[in-house]
Amino acid sequence: MKNKVLPTNSESPFHIDEFFFSTTNPKGIITYGNDVFLRVSGYPKEQTIGAPHNIIRHPDMPRSVFKLFWDTLKADHPIGAYVKNMAADGSYYWVFAFAFPIENGYLSIRFKPSSEIFLAVKQIYAEVFEYEKNGHDIESGKAFLLEKIKSAGFSNYEDFMVKAAINELTARSANAGSKSTSSSNAKNSDITNVSTKAVDSLNELLTRVSEIQHSSEVLVKNINFVNDGFFKLKFVALNMAISSARFGTLAQGLGVVAKEFRNNSAKIGDSINGILGFTETLTSVIQQCNLKMASLNIQIQMVDFFVKESIQKSAGGADDAFAEMNLNRDGFSSLFKTYATTLIHEVSGMRKQLATLSSQMMEVQKLVISLQVIRQIGNVESARTSEIRETFVHYLEEMNKFIDLVKNAYVEIRRENVNLEDRSKSIISSMNHIAGGVDKIFDLSSANQESPPTELLNAA
Repeated sequence: MKNKVLPTNSESPFHIDEFFFSTTNPKGIITYGNDVFLRVSGYPKEQTIGAPHNIIRHPDMPRSVFKLFWDTLKADHPIGAYVKNMAADGSYYWVFAFAFPIENGYLSIRFKPSSEIFLAVKQIYAEVFEYEKNGHDIESGKAFLLEKIKSAGFSNYEDFMVKAAINELTARSANAGSKSTSSSNAKNSDITNVSTKAVDSLNELLTRVSEIQHSSEVLVKNINFVNDGFFKLKFVALNMAISSARFGTLAQGLGVVAKEFRNNSAKIGDSINGILGFTETLTSVIQQCNLKMASLNIQIQMVDFFVKESIQKSAGGADDAFAEMNLNRDGFSSLFKTYATTLIHEVSGMRKQLATLSSQMMEVQKLVISLQVIRQIGNVESARTSEIRETFVHYLEEMNKFIDLVKNAYVEIRRENVNLEDRSKSIISSMNHIAGGVDKIFDLSSANQESPPTELLNAA
């Protein structure tokens, strides 16, 4: 369907408490939209289902945002973005949209943005829009968009969308009123209890992840201290070998010390490289944890809203309310379980790597003890003449500095390693309880259904 609607300066309103979603097939053709989606977009159901999703695209939106959006989804990854849409009457409405690949297509969940990041993004979009309007192609526009996101203080787009999602959820929680889609009844109270507990747990886990990030930063800082110290140590080992050769047989013992020093340093370097590799993995896991938790938070709040919306519709006389709800159950249930399970798997993998990190640091400690022995031998050997002592005293001091540095860093790294272990264990335990949350909500809604068709129950 070709969209010939002209944009206006009017806004299509919806409440901050409201969530809406739509599903599409792999080609972006709309297969379902809940009531809020239909109301806000202004298109009747029969005109919406089967239409391309760009029916609601606003001409003010940079094309590169949609390019990034669909490229990410087609690569089988979720994506969050701010989007300005256009309703059937030309009015506009801004949303924060989080879209997920699901079986046979995509699911997009939207809600009203209200954070400070949203205000900054509107300015970025305006600049990207002007950039595209000046004749740059869509790929250049995409690169320009990513550059603007990075210049705003985000390491990459994923970092931006995760932080934006968390900020929007926090702002929404603070700004939401008491408006509800449901009448007050015991069943809806049970549903609210399940979803609220899950959201509260996810918010607590976001705090755990924030603590993990702090521990990670302390750990990385200390590992970098060790690495910087080792970098200096490599030159000390080389210069010691050169100096000992200059003194010939008089410093033969120091030549042996220099050789052992060099061998020991190489082993320390190998261990440090392994530890540095872990810190990169840890950074990635932390970002994925935040992404999964924000996604799960949005998903379960959408399900809570959708189920209550369906109950309210049914109470108002809509015969197909529960049928539509059950047809969408599998998609939400599967998506939620997948994200919960993946998060548990990623954090479990991190715990295994924490054990490896502990082993690697113990190995560095052993090597440092060997270094202490080498240093003592060096002290004895360098005392043979004043000239040798003056030449080697600097090298031995550098060894002392490195030994002290590693000892202090080890204490810090060991402490943060234990903190990471405890917090990751807490995340896994909580996620095991949350994983079935969506199914619990749908199961609770079943008591409100008046003998739905057998085939729908089987499908659900």
